[in-house]
Amino acid sequence: MNNSHTKRIFEEAYRTIEKKEVAVIRDVHGFPARDRDIISPYMMLFICHSGSSRALYDMREVVFRPNEVAMILPNHIIHPIECSPDYSITIIMHSIAFEQEMSRKRMTHDRSKFHDLPACLLTDEEMAQYMKAVDLLEIISETPVSRYPHRHDMLLAQTDIMKDMLDACRATMDVHNRAFRRNFAIYNEFCNLLALNYREQHEVAFYAEKSHLTTRHFSVVIKDVVGVSASDFIEQYILSQANNLLSSRQDLSVQQISDHLGYADPSSFCRFFKRATGLSPRQFRENSQPQ
Repeated sequence: MNNSHTKRIFEEAYRTIEKKEVAVIRDVHGFPARDRDIISPYMMLFICHSGSSRALYDMREVVFRPNEVAMILPNHIIHPIECSPDYSITIIMHSIAFEQEMSRKRMTHDRSKFHDLPACLLTDEEMAQYMKAVDLLEIISETPVSRYPHRHDMLLAQTDIMKDMLDACRATMDVHNRAFRRNFAIYNEFCNLLALNYREQHEVAFYAEKSHLTTRHFSVVIKDVVGVSASDFIEQYILSQANNLLSSRQDLSVQQISDHLGYADPSSFCRFFKRATGLSPRQFRENSQPQ
């Protein structure tokens, strides 16, 4: 697994995605970093061609196998564990503006099901058809507006078709898992609310109220789904965001990161961080830099 090569692929995609709107990234063979959380502001589809990988997705272990297509929602946390030597995937990435427009215009797609069960298993025939759709999407995304004046609308239409294809493939799978949907729906809404509100809201009571549950019942549901308490989940989420900012945003001071994460003062943030990691934020930042 070549982490540095995969990291360069992601960095290049991040640099160009807002201009391109949609990027198709071929021949990815690993994670961008080992034992480091991946938190992307972009919606991404992962298409597995061979091999397998294992990761924590919002603290739940998931395994990604051939002929599976996984939708990863923005600002959720992937913690890589391992992948096989023959692991090969294609990634489709949407810019923030493009995904927001998709959500506004095309409300028929239930994204929550992809958080409950991120991967959709396709038959060989379905995968072949889906990759033809990916090929067309790539052609449109790589063609300048001067040639395709309606390029943006073409990308929207092709993306919508591909999501319809996934919805059709998931139909049988969703019937079998309907019995588990209630608790997962609460957990999914919690994760989405946390991704939107983690800077201002650190208390379980806020998220329980949004779910119309008592704090105690809400905590029982979250622990049943993910195996940790809601308060621990919130702390781990904020810690992952802090780790990401400290290691990737050298332009931000510890105080700015503390403000970004909603702490009243830097000393509160430093106490939280040291209790969780055993290191001060500055020590963690120094240790995370390439030697």
